[in-house]
Amino acid sequence: MNEILLRRLAELEPVDAPVLSIYLDMRPHAIGGRPALRDGVLMLNDRLREIEKTFGPRGPDLDSFRADAARIETYLRDHYPVSAHGVAIFACAATGLFEVVEAGVPFEHQVSVGATPDLFQLARLIDDQETAVVGIVDTNTVRLFVMRSGFLEEHEGLDEGGPHFHKTRLGGLNVARYQRHIEKHRTDFAREAAAEIELLVEREGASRVVLAGNQVALPLLHDALSPRVLNIVQEIAGGLDLRATRDVALDEIAPILAQAEAESGRSLADQIVDAVRADALGVAGLGQTRTALEHGQVDVLALTSSAPIDADTRNELVRLAVTTGADVEVIEDHGALEWLGGVGALLRYRHEYPVFENDTSDVSQAPEQA
Repeated sequence: MNEILLRRLAELEPVDAPVLSIYLDMRPHAIGGRPALRDGVLMLNDRLREIEKTFGPRGPDLDSFRADAARIETYLRDHYPVSAHGVAIFACAATGLFEVVEAGVPFEHQVSVGATPDLFQLARLIDDQETAVVGIVDTNTVRLFVMRSGFLEEHEGLDEGGPHFHKTRLGGLNVARYQRHIEKHRTDFAREAAAEIELLVEREGASRVVLAGNQVALPLLHDALSPRVLNIVQEIAGGLDLRATRDVALDEIAPILAQAEAESGRSLADQIVDAVRADALGVAGLGQTRTALEHGQVDVLALTSSAPIDADTRNELVRLAVTTGADVEVIEDHGALEWLGGVGALLRYRHEYPVFENDTSDVSQAPEQA
């Protein structure tokens, strides 16, 4: 699980050896008549050559870096799955570190060296690509998918010819009895479908459920789902063809999840700004937020994607959040939180902080978020 890897990487102590953090957009691009060529690989090779020159002609740092570069080249040549649109690599041969994250969505190109891994884009992937269960349903068939890290994987679903339902001969039934039989059949199938969805949500640790179906099947399924699962359901307007290919399903589902994540981020930022205004469980600004993280007070750390902080500071905030059990939320656009420095947090508890010179924004002047 990427969450476990994020925690493990965040807990690594700084080392006196080069730690490579690599994020690549691995989508193929048509370059010079070579449509399968990935410019992420070209960028990586250029950056590795550039970084290698900074280590001088010899020494343990250079040896560690070269070993990492060779291992990365082998991975990309022999093991990288072409279905992945993004890949993140964390490596330090001197300490035995080599971790790879393959994603169905691209990362922004980044190749950097430091004393610890740079975790911002990995945290952003986990935030943006929450695990979701997807169901495409009608009154006698359910196709089930799990979406994680941008990949959509189909799981075993249900149909009326499967082990849960058996067709019954209806000869001799009058119209009313036949209709009651059909309604009972649909209700029973909805219960079975709901049970399968609930099991999949539990097993996969899903935080969202996306449902697509016809106007008869969806209300029955809603009635059969528990309140806990209903609370995380989004629907695709107009349904989705049960025969849709995985790629078509992904094209329909991805925007629904992206919109839900964006709305969740804006809601969180609203809560932080309201909490700061009310002198409640919220802080904003770099200094106050970092102090709250250092004291283990933060429940959710919020960073806007364009927060005016340098990469090292941003990575420090993410590491503090992960190692103290706080969630990390990356918010694309929120004017009020941007006004407050693009950094804030909801707190588990509160105590008084010193005043920081760099926290000069006045929350009363922050613009209301539309």
